[in-house]
Amino acid sequence: MVKAIRGSLVKCDASIKAMLVDIDSKNNNEFIIEELDEEHILVKETKINELKARLNEVSMAVTPSSSLANFTQMMRQRLKEPESSDSE
Repeated sequence: MVKAIRGSLVKCDASIKAMLVDIDSKNNNEFIIEELDEEHILVKETKINELKARLNEVSMAVTPSSSLANFTQMMRQRLKEPESSDSE
């Protein structure tokens, strides 16, 4: 039997994707449905906000406080808003 999962298409650069994949793997693969290519991943629709929060936590942990604002803004620009998927 086939099970459908609603997802959101996320476009990001390779470095952000690597961070997202790492977050997903450390959390029992609860966020990413499928890695499509080097710039696109399909994320569970119900987990997108939690994944953004985790990415923000990771970015704060690796960035010195003096440049945190610039880094956070850069990360937000690179992680574009997801496109909802209507397929089931």
